[in-house]
Amino acid sequence: MSGINMSLNELLKFRNYSHKFYEGTVTTVVVDTKDDPFDVGPFKEATFFLSCTAFAGTTLNVKFVQYDPATGVWFDLVSFTELSDVGSEVKVQAANLGEKVAVVITPVGAGDKVLKVGSNFKIM
Repeated sequence: MSGINMSLNELLKFRNYSHKFYEGTVTTVVVDTKDDPFDVGPFKEATFFLSCTAFAGTTLNVKFVQYDPATGVWFDLVSFTELSDVGSEVKVQAANLGEKVAVVITPVGAGDKVLKVGSNFKIM
């Protein structure tokens, strides 16, 4: 997903931007948004959110990754605790978001897992 284009004055009024990376049901296929990442732009920190409201199967791993344009490689940014039941978690990244951010959701075992994954990006 593309970032937002705003002037500095607009950003100073705005100061943050909420972005939903994924909402839906995960079964056995990995969800990977690296082909459609969020362009970080002027944002310097972020709060990441995970909410799982239905869970069947073994476990679920959710992590945010950041893109390094110098190497062309995606690196782990924030990983949530492995889920084995419904629940929610919040992670804060105070700096070093990289150029782009994406989410990778890896289900283990068959069964529906219903979740929402998002973040609130901040410029200060």
